[in-house]
Amino acid sequence: MKKLILSVLCALLLAFGGTRLAAQKPSGINYQNLDTTVNPGDDFFKYATGNWINHNPQPPIYPMWGSFTKLDDDNTKAVAGLIQDIAAQKNKPGSVEQKIGDLYTLAMDSVRRNAEGAEPVMRQVRKIEAIQTREELLKYMTSEHDNLLWSLYIGVDDKNASEHIVSLNQGGLSMGNRDYYLSKDPEIARIREAAKEHYINLFVLCGYSQKEAKKKVATIWKLETKLAKACYSLEQMRDPEANYHKMTVKELTELCGGFDWKSYLNQYGFDQTDIVLVGQPEPLQLACQMMMTEKLETLKLIYEWQTIRGGASFLSDDFAAENFAFSQKISGTQQMTPRWQRSVDLVSGLMNDAIGQLYVKKYFPPQAKQRMMELVRNLQAALAERIKAQEWMSEPTKQVALEKLNAYYVKIGYPDKWDDLTGLVIDPSLSLYDNVLVASRFYFDLNKEKTYNKPVDRDEWQMPAQMVNAYYNPTTNEICFPAGILQPPFFDFNADDATNYGAIGVVIAHEMTHGFDDQGRQYDKDGNLRSWWAEEDVEAFKVPTEKLAVYFDSLWVIPNVLRSNGHLCLGENIADHGGINIAYQALQMAMAKNGRLPNENGFTPEQRFFLSFANVWAGVSSEQILRYLTMNDVHSAHHLRVNGGVAQCEYWYKAFNIKPSDKLYVAPKDRVNIW
Repeated sequence: MKKLILSVLCALLLAFGGTRLAAQKPSGINYQNLDTTVNPGDDFFKYATGNWINHNPQPPIYPMWGSFTKLDDDNTKAVAGLIQDIAAQKNKPGSVEQKIGDLYTLAMDSVRRNAEGAEPVMRQVRKIEAIQTREELLKYMTSEHDNLLWSLYIGVDDKNASEHIVSLNQGGLSMGNRDYYLSKDPEIARIREAAKEHYINLFVLCGYSQKEAKKKVATIWKLETKLAKACYSLEQMRDPEANYHKMTVKELTELCGGFDWKSYLNQYGFDQTDIVLVGQPEPLQLACQMMMTEKLETLKLIYEWQTIRGGASFLSDDFAAENFAFSQKISGTQQMTPRWQRSVDLVSGLMNDAIGQLYVKKYFPPQAKQRMMELVRNLQAALAERIKAQEWMSEPTKQVALEKLNAYYVKIGYPDKWDDLTGLVIDPSLSLYDNVLVASRFYFDLNKEKTYNKPVDRDEWQMPAQMVNAYYNPTTNEICFPAGILQPPFFDFNADDATNYGAIGVVIAHEMTHGFDDQGRQYDKDGNLRSWWAEEDVEAFKVPTEKLAVYFDSLWVIPNVLRSNGHLCLGENIADHGGINIAYQALQMAMAKNGRLPNENGFTPEQRFFLSFANVWAGVSSEQILRYLTMNDVHSAHHLRVNGGVAQCEYWYKAFNIKPSDKLYVAPKDRVNIW
């Protein structure tokens, strides 16, 4: 895989160069993945990818296994090689190599961690247990930058996107999603009971009796359920305007019934704060009321629980086994991730810029950025043409939309500057847990130094360079494609344009479309949340997007058992819809310029485009993980991203001669045309 990655990225220098040589390449489609016993119009996902799993057996550590996961798995092995080579050497004290090597060694040292048991985290718990007053509790929380019942961080002011602002959001729920506490669905009730059992087991591992643990968990669950009733749903959290409430600290104090926010922020380290941004006022009001009126012992218990839960991954093997047992019940995973892989993930996550530098030096030549930029520009041109062609949009709004598209800030491969980790101390004499605490404090200070009362730096990256992913950020109007994703199956230098536009082309166009989905379209070219469309265009936009949401609501995640949540996934489904259409049009533009690609194995370039798109999402998922993701993820299930995506794309109907009698067929009047 290391050689493959390097070859792929070097080939970016030659690919998409606009020469007729590209038309002579083989398609890159693995036709063994196809299940031709299936009618493409009945189940295109199964037709295009049905035999993928036969050639790519599912490792038991993954509840969801597919092309995307396999690439991530292969990439982890490449990163592991970098980390393990460093760990095997004798490194200079204080060097980045020493920090990487010692952190990995600490994570791998099961003998030491098993001997330490729960003691590293219990030292923190005992400090909390010793607290005598509410004032001491708040002082300790702020000194540690911990927040029991809300989320506090430095974010971007959505309506003044060039500036940072201290922001407050709902929090305090161990399960994250309020529906785990409130829903009467039998499957969610099963998870709820499994969570309670898991919490009890963690307390027992920390030395408490079964009776004590049950009592503690009952108290925790009661308080979190009360808080959950005030929390916003995931669907409500998707509305930027409904989650924007800018106010003075004095107004915040009044909103929260007199809770002393000025003192809290001063002690937290945000002592120059006069204005804050509140996301969800109602749960914050209730949380402050709880902080002022709940018994001190209850609040201390919540803090102790959050400390134990947050530290469990860095303790002994029995904690790892308990965490895995709970994850099995949620995801259906068959086997625990091996220790080396968990250790690599920890090091890569905790020192992502240091690992990122090593990764791009070995696997991603700087010259590749320019060739990726050319591909991005091709797709920008295609999206521009599609914006101009939309009949539902007025000319003035089209013009400002094109201005936003042209203002996209594009990030490819890796950042131009990296975090300075000189001040980060990894001390092998301390436990793994204590080193993670030290690193957490280091990164808080580093982030504060870069952001507190500072303008937004658009050159900051939101993802590590080695990550297999991509993103669009509305407040900086940027699209980002880390080096990790720029390899097969997303980009294949041996493949023709049909395959590459169907894979990495759709990914790039997907991220571009996020700037014009139901959330992104509310932010202007400078990243500010404001009304910049004509009102009639907003209303016209809502018609097809609501139709798309209702369509996905009708699709089965698990046949006759569980349907998709089209409204929760609306933004991603719009981006998929735009991604497919834009990339397809870009392919047509490329062939018009460079000559039509030949058929291969009986498949036209248009058909290969859709086969390539589908194979990005090839794979299988456990029923448990499908349930979990449907409840918590803003992305549709992989098979629905394919089948739902092509069923709304008129080009697919023409490419595969889809008929009204086919199961995926959607009548032209019922198809959407958004971007």
